[in-house]
Amino acid sequence: MDANDEGPQRFTLPVQARYELAAIYAAQGGGVPVASPTGPGVPILFEQVMPMKKPALVGIFGTRKRCAMLLGAKEHYIAEFLLDAVQNPIEPVKCEKPPCQKVIQKEVDLSRLPIPTMSPKDAGPFITLGLVVAKHPKTGECNISIHRLWVKSNNELTIWMVPGRHLEGFYLAAKEMGVALPISVNIGLDPAIYIASCCTGSIAPEGFNELAIAGGLRGQPVKVSSCLSVNADCLSETEYVLEGEITHEYAPEGGLGGHSMPEFLGYDGKAHPNLPIVKIRNITSSTHAIFQSVIGPGYEQSNLLAIGMEAAVLQFVRSHVTSQITNAYCSSAGGGQLLLFAQFQKLNEQDDITVRRAGMKILSSFRMIKQVVLVDEDVNLFSEEEVWWAMATRFQADVDIITLSNLPGFHLDPSQLPGMSPRITKPGMTSKVVFDCTVAYKHKNEFKRTSFYTPNI
Repeated sequence: MDANDEGPQRFTLPVQARYELAAIYAAQGGGVPVASPTGPGVPILFEQVMPMKKPALVGIFGTRKRCAMLLGAKEHYIAEFLLDAVQNPIEPVKCEKPPCQKVIQKEVDLSRLPIPTMSPKDAGPFITLGLVVAKHPKTGECNISIHRLWVKSNNELTIWMVPGRHLEGFYLAAKEMGVALPISVNIGLDPAIYIASCCTGSIAPEGFNELAIAGGLRGQPVKVSSCLSVNADCLSETEYVLEGEITHEYAPEGGLGGHSMPEFLGYDGKAHPNLPIVKIRNITSSTHAIFQSVIGPGYEQSNLLAIGMEAAVLQFVRSHVTSQITNAYCSSAGGGQLLLFAQFQKLNEQDDITVRRAGMKILSSFRMIKQVVLVDEDVNLFSEEEVWWAMATRFQADVDIITLSNLPGFHLDPSQLPGMSPRITKPGMTSKVVFDCTVAYKHKNEFKRTSFYTPNI
């Protein structure tokens, strides 16, 4: 194996798609919430994934530094960079004879792709970075989104669509019309497209094409092309394209149920008993295609989920509460969603109240966020140690904890069950909390951090 500072390590020895690939990456580059021992999120290019003998890449989103480098943004201001792209979108353009259609499989066979099975408890192989491109069957509106896709057979997948999100709406509209929903599943993409696809509905509402956000991130339009076998678009410069349709046939994830794959919060996922089946009609790829995957929990998945959430929080607070929020960070400890650090600059005593109100508004407005830690502008909120330092030295539990009970939460959090708290009335509800680790404005001068002499060397 060899590596440079930010480029991928190259794993030249053969590695099995079943269990081995994920185990190697989890130990060397997974990061919290992967159980120790794990690493700092290094990317690994597995050059020979067996038995397919094809390459696969894991981990390019494994550090904030790398995410910033991939976008051309400043490391601590990726969310601001994303917001600027939202405000300056560039619509995609059509491309004829795209690179993603250089190679066409003679017959559809998903087993020829290096799709990993993550752990011995898993239902089987899962495509985890398959970006679905779909159009609303009536309006023609475009949507891109990432979904968990279990390989059911050589030409079938099951798809898990989060209830209430755009793709499910497209699918239900097609079902009402009595037709399948044509889609393309795109694997191996420009990082800007993956990050844009994870924007929440508040900054990318239905009808807003996330591909235009990716164009804004890059300063040039994303290229799209027509699929060869279904009435859907694909992304011209992707590595692999699976062309297919979400049908009205259903199957349990994994056949017999049980576990699905490792979830982003670090626990084994439960298999869904009844998911729509995707029939794959055609598979195309670039000439020397590289498969791309995430293992489930870890820094990479957390960063992908966090950046869009952070941008949405900044936009929401500035629009509805105060302009004094200076930054936001969704910690990997909460899978990039449940645990938020929010930074504020206080200009007067009224801001003591305003900052707390912002924390409560975040919890009530963002279902996924469960805990908010408020910090001052002199705290590096991207350092977990600095946030704990602020809690240790600026926080009093009897006055600086604000709790909100029985709010909608996220069902994959295993603590959100009635047996965990008498205030939880049904599964999926949760208690939320604000930890105010900011200094009261009148005491600011008493909490100046030590400034050391800098010699002229």
